[in-house]
Amino acid sequence: MKKFSIAVREPLLGIAMFCCLSEFSYAEVFSPPNASVPQQSQPTQTNSTAPLTAPDLKSGEQIGAPPVSWNDTYIGYRYGSNFHYPGVPDKVAQNIGYLTTTGGFRFGSYAFNVDYIISNSANPEAGGPSSGGAQELYSIGRVTLSAGKILGRPVGIGIIRDVGLTGGYEIGTKNDAYAQRARMLVFGPTLEFALPRGFLNLTAGLRTESNHNGIVGVDVHYNTAWHVESSWLFPFRAGPVPLMFRGFASVTGPKGKDGFGVETTTEFLTRVSLLADLGSFAGHPRTIYAGVGYEYWYHMYGSPTRETVSTITSAPMVIAEIHF
Repeated sequence: MKKFSIAVREPLLGIAMFCCLSEFSYAEVFSPPNASVPQQSQPTQTNSTAPLTAPDLKSGEQIGAPPVSWNDTYIGYRYGSNFHYPGVPDKVAQNIGYLTTTGGFRFGSYAFNVDYIISNSANPEAGGPSSGGAQELYSIGRVTLSAGKILGRPVGIGIIRDVGLTGGYEIGTKNDAYAQRARMLVFGPTLEFALPRGFLNLTAGLRTESNHNGIVGVDVHYNTAWHVESSWLFPFRAGPVPLMFRGFASVTGPKGKDGFGVETTTEFLTRVSLLADLGSFAGHPRTIYAGVGYEYWYHMYGSPTRETVSTITSAPMVIAEIHF
């Protein structure tokens, strides 16, 4: 495989160091459950003793809120051949490796993810198709502070299990002609819904963004935009097969003019997956998953369809994961 370009290699080292130092890693824009603290009569549980750990959330065999402390760390691979990028007329095939960690701690929850994306020559490196497909690094992180955990008592009512405050980042770099250098911050209140199994969260707030447009050679600082995102995980069974339906969705409002001077518009992104617990058939449940996924991105990067081609992605994928 060709060596990374300088644009990709340096951010990779920085992200890797961050992950090692903090023991975190990209969440598929995922915020995991916050879960209010158990009542005073119940002992606080940790990963070593809890009957419900993060992998158990996927088994479909446990009910109720997750414990105060839990973690699910995994590596994965997904492939699709129908991705699109604004201004790139042909569909793009991509091999994507990722490292993800999600979990709960004393005051809330976290989710971190790093994607390493390799495109085919339809989306080439800056040197053109003869240089091979472009490579991209993209990392997303979210931390949610839980009102229930901080106050030490349940704060939910009705269908709301807990409320919190979420802050996070998104950073990315790519070595194609556009030379992306994305930097985003997200901040807003979060609702966690009460489900018997799994989780469903909703965050509504603000998103800032700066980027680089290598085609015209300018750095772009967008207007702060409204932003809504949701993540979910629903474990269930189909006969003897444990399954989980997992995903996220986000909507970001207009953020001013892009690097070409075009007014951006509202964009919508969702990615979902249906994964089977294959490890359970070999005596190692909740360790090996495989299945299918789907990504839909409308008005990609806020680019309106009237201004350029390929601003809509509709890409089926195959997915495999190993959980630790």
